[in-house]
This record gives sequence, C-alpha cells and structure tokens, in this order.
Amino acid sequence: MPLARYESIEESLKMRILEVSKHAFADLGYEGASYNKIISQIGISKGSMYYYFENKEDLFITCFIDEARSSQILTSFTSEVLAFSQISNHQQYWHALEEFCFKQWTETLQHPLLMSLARQLTTLGTNHPIVRKLNAEIEGLSEYGDLVNILEHGVNLSAIRNDIPLAVLIRMAREYEIWLFQEIQAGRLNEQEVLEKFMEMFKTLFENKR
Repeated sequence: MPLARYESIEESLKMRILEVSKHAFADLGYEGASYNKIISQIGISKGSMYYYFENKEDLFITCFIDEARSSQILTSFTSEVLAFSQISNHQQYWHALEEFCFKQWTETLQHPLLMSLARQLTTLGTNHPIVRKLNAEIEGLSEYGDLVNILEHGVNLSAIRNDIPLAVLIRMAREYEIWLFQEIQAGRLNEQEVLEKFMEMFKTLFENKR
C-alpha cells in the first residue's frame, strides 16, 4: 500500500496519480506498464513518486483497491451485517447470501476499468507475488471483516461449514474468481454463465452439508 505520506498530498494530485496509473495498467497490464512512463505522464519527479509509493507493486494495489471502492464493489457492508444478523434460519440465510453475491458480481461486471484491472491480475496467475500481496492487503480491510462477520453468522446458523477456516475458503473462492475472469476474457463464458458458475462454486465451497 502507499506510504503514509501519500494520504497527505492534495486531492488533485492524488486523483491524477490514480487516473493515469489505472489506465496505464488497464491498457498495458502490470508487466507491460512502465513505472517510469507512468511517472512522466503524471508530471512529477521520480523522487516524488518514490516518496509516496515504494514501487510499482504498491501503486497497482492502490489503484485496484481504489477502483473497487469507487465502483462500490468494496464498500462498507455494515448494513448487510446488520441485516444478516437478523436472519435465523438456513434457508433465509442462503437466499440473502445469494442475493448479496449476485449483486457484488453484477456490479463488478458493469465497471469496465475495474474489469480491466482484474483481468490483468488473471494473466499473472494466483502465485504471483503481487496477487498474494493484494490478497493480504484486502484481508486487512474493514470490508473484509464485514464479510467474515456475515459468514460467521452463517456458521452459527449451521448454514456455513465450520470444518475449514473461513480465511481458507475465501482464498479458494478468490482463486476461482480469477479463473472466471480468465474465462470471460477469453470469451469462453458470458456474463450470465459467470454469475451462475460463481454461485454454484460458492455454495459448493461454503454450504454446510447437513
């Protein structure tokens, strides 16, 4: 993630850094985008850029998380956590969870820039250091904690399995998501098929088979 000094810069420069960088990564990919060219296009010195970011890795992760938040994909799930806390049976829980996941995926598919950044990740593969670092950063966000709270309520209702840690299940689901992005990018699946396959996987992976 960016160095603490990044948060203190003026908003116009922050927006320019993100706009230029997001489009460079989306158009050229993580490997193809030149850090030096991005810095030049932004119009700041290399020293200034390293004052805000350790390297290109940190810049990409910042861009991805910011775009996910701007697109409302990563947002506060406080209201959803409250709504789920009021559900008291297995069937209602899974109906609400399916609606929640469907909404998240539908929102993702409707934001081209976020889709482009996500597709760039798929070309790197799940074992690439930047993918592992992004996963670790996401797991430190409050939004991730909200998701865990929703799933833990499912465990308490015996709707979500408890034989495998939730963090492991979420990582497995995320790797499947990367595969889905690869399939839609290659034209082997359309948007409806992606939604259906995601829900099929999610239920298979998370549901407590009673």
